[in-house]
Amino acid sequence: MSNKIKLALIVFLVVFCCTYFFTKSSLSYKFNPYAVDDIQEKEENLTKGHSKVLAAEPLEKGTYVQSSFDVDDQDSSVGEMDKEKPAALEDPDAQIDTPAKGDKGEPLWDKKLVQQLSFLQSPIPGAKISSRDSQLPGAPRTYRNGTHEGLDYYDGFCGVPVHFGDPVYAAGAGIIIRVDHNYKELPMDKREEMLRASAAAGDTPEDILDKLRGRQVWIVHAFDVVTRYAHLDTVSENIQVGDWVEAGDFVGTIGNSGTSNGARGTRGDAHLHFEIWIENSYLGEGLPPEEVRSLWHQVLSAVN
Repeated sequence: MSNKIKLALIVFLVVFCCTYFFTKSSLSYKFNPYAVDDIQEKEENLTKGHSKVLAAEPLEKGTYVQSSFDVDDQDSSVGEMDKEKPAALEDPDAQIDTPAKGDKGEPLWDKKLVQQLSFLQSPIPGAKISSRDSQLPGAPRTYRNGTHEGLDYYDGFCGVPVHFGDPVYAAGAGIIIRVDHNYKELPMDKREEMLRASAAAGDTPEDILDKLRGRQVWIVHAFDVVTRYAHLDTVSENIQVGDWVEAGDFVGTIGNSGTSNGARGTRGDAHLHFEIWIENSYLGEGLPPEEVRSLWHQVLSAVN
């Protein structure tokens, strides 16, 4: 074999090897953990195997949900719940079986609903359902002519200490659909202007209510269940829209953003406001306080 042929073979082998290892490395680097096939591999991490997880290809890096949601100075990525369902976990065969409203006195929920939501856990370890009716979903909020849509965790009322800056954890496995990294606190005059507008409207408009929740994180779970974590002081720097999180992953810290104390720049009134949404309803909507407390206790205390 001539020297020229030997040289050509050596060059060919070198080029082939370089190309092979470069391509392999590139494919590994570009691996998208939220592509359809890979999301389906994670379905066993969702609740009880009831739900088959489907995911749409992201429109752009880190983006799964597009909507007309408009909140000044915030980096929200999901709109009102009745405008657009999160595409990332949508499956028509995986629906929450909410009992129809029965006769007066009948509960609007049953054991099957509790079982389907039992993958959720308290976002504050060891915390119990508040002992105060005013901190439950459905409690009136006269200062803004509205209704409380979530559960408040306050120090002294949920069985564990709750302080400004304490950690908040994901209540279940799912995909981040909103995280307010660039939140800016409302000035007091603008907040009072919003409250006057709510009083005039006879209810709290959704855009105003969203700003009153302060800094937030939203997660979509199996069955199209969405959990919201509000009044946060900070959010985890390690989460972005489209990220997969497991139950117990750190999402932020307790604060008072969106409240009057937050607008004043103090640390008073620190608490976590936690919401569970099923389609267009918050968990406990329309129920009396004793049933709300019982339902939330069973959901967050259920054995998985």
